[in-house]
Amino acid sequence: MTDILQGELGGFDGFPESAAVRGHEVHKAIQFYTENDINEEGFTPEVLSYLECYKRAKKHHGIKTLQNEIMRYHPKYLYAGRCDAVVEIGGVKGIVDYKSGAPAGARDRWQIAAYHELLKAEIPELKGRWNLYLKPGKYADGLGFNLVEHTGKRDFLEFLALFSAYAIKKAEGFIKEKRKITQGE
Repeated sequence: MTDILQGELGGFDGFPESAAVRGHEVHKAIQFYTENDINEEGFTPEVLSYLECYKRAKKHHGIKTLQNEIMRYHPKYLYAGRCDAVVEIGGVKGIVDYKSGAPAGARDRWQIAAYHELLKAEIPELKGRWNLYLKPGKYADGLGFNLVEHTGKRDFLEFLALFSAYAIKKAEGFIKEKRKITQGE
């Protein structure tokens, strides 16, 4: 998924490795916390500050995690992705993607639409698509979270357009190098 969006939109050039590591660790902390299997001593104070933002968001929005880190392959469109979590918020079952960096606009809604498409055949009651942005001291009057719902009817179609362009470029040899994807992306 990341290769497709990066290949067509760029935007990760100059992205600090430390931010990628932090994002991975924040995701791990949230997963362990929601599975009641966290040892907070295993995380840095910075990561724990993001986890506190998640805890406030969970309480404020009543987020109930049903499933974590769901990796799937789409048999029709031939792409794969790992969704952060299937959740229930306000009685609506859906998917959430955690973000510990700045919002990326359309890129975020296309990514979450692609994840939704991966899971909707398996979990037909999925209706919601959310990004949960976490940043200590920002958002929600400094509480550190911003839950954004995506409802665009064309989001997945726009993702497919990007994916088609990416697939053509790759097949025709315009994309020669494959970026290494790390565990947790």
